[in-house]
Amino acid sequence: MSVDQEVGRGATARPLRPAGWRRYLPYFLLAVAIVNFSFFFPVNRLGADHGFPFFAFVFWYSFGAGIILLGVAAIRRELPRLTRRRLIAYLVSSFLGFAAPFSLLAFVATKLPSGISVLLVILTPVFTYLFSLMARTEKLHWMSIGGLVLGVVGVLFVVVPSDSLPEANMVGWALISLLAPACFAALNVFTELFHPPETPPFALSSGVLLTGALTLLPFMLGTGQLYIFPGPDLDADLALAAAVVINLLMWPIFYTLIKLTGAFQFSIMNIVAVVLGFVWSMVFFAEVHSHYVWIAMALMLLGALLIILRPRRRPAA
Repeated sequence: MSVDQEVGRGATARPLRPAGWRRYLPYFLLAVAIVNFSFFFPVNRLGADHGFPFFAFVFWYSFGAGIILLGVAAIRRELPRLTRRRLIAYLVSSFLGFAAPFSLLAFVATKLPSGISVLLVILTPVFTYLFSLMARTEKLHWMSIGGLVLGVVGVLFVVVPSDSLPEANMVGWALISLLAPACFAALNVFTELFHPPETPPFALSSGVLLTGALTLLPFMLGTGQLYIFPGPDLDADLALAAAVVINLLMWPIFYTLIKLTGAFQFSIMNIVAVVLGFVWSMVFFAEVHSHYVWIAMALMLLGALLIILRPRRRPAA
C-alpha cells in the first residue's frame, strides 16, 4: 500500500455521505487502517531477519490473504469477474501497487534500517505528481514545484552526508528503495488514465492479491526461493501470519475508504501510517537515526503535503 495511493482517483471518486451512526464508520476505519498499515514495516523486517526469502514471503502472504478474501467474496456472492478489462486492472494494479514494490521492500529489509525504508515511501505523492506532469494530467503549480524540490532535498539529506546512514554502502540500497514509491506513483497515474470498472471491495482485494501471487510465483521458483509453509523457523512463520492478517484488513479497508472518504483523506492516512511505522522502527529494533534523517523526514513530509494540498487544476483537453 502506498502513500497517496489513490491521488489519481481524486477527480472522479465521489465520497459517500452515510447517515446516523454510519457517519463515524470512516473515522473508525481510518484509525484501524493507520495502525494496521504501520505494522507492515516491522513485520516485513522480522520476516527478513528470520531468513524468510523475500519473494516467498510476499508470495505467501498475498496468496494466503487472497484466498481468504476470495472465500469472503464468495459468501457475499461478489466473486471477481474475469473480463478482459478487469484482468488488465488486476494485473497492472498487483504488479505496480503490490508485487514489485512490496518485494523490493522485503528485499532491502536486511540492507537498510527499517526507518529509512519507511521514510522513502513518503515520496509517493512527489513521484505521482512528476509522472502526472509527464502524462499531461496535471499542470505546474508553485505548491507542487515546492513539494518536488523539498522531496529531492530530503533524499539528498539521506544519501549525501557521510554520517547520515549507519554504513556508507547503504547509500546504493537507499537509492534502489526509491523504486518502491515510484511503482506506487505509476499505479496512481495508471488508475487515473485507465479507471477500472466498479468492483466490490472484497472482490477487488482478492483479485489484486491473487494476481500478485501468480505474478510472483515464477520469480520465487526461478530464484530458488521456494518456501514450504510451515517452515523450520517459528518466528518466520509468525511474521508471515502477521503479514497475512495485515493484508486481510488493509486491502478491503483501502477500497472501502476510497468510497467513503475520497482520495484526500486516505492520502493523509497513509502519511500518518508511514510516520508511525518510522516510530515502530525505533521501538522494535532500537534504531537511532542521525539528525540528517530527521531533517530529511521533515522535508519529505512537507513536500508530500504541499503536493497533496495543491489545487487540482486540470490541463485543457
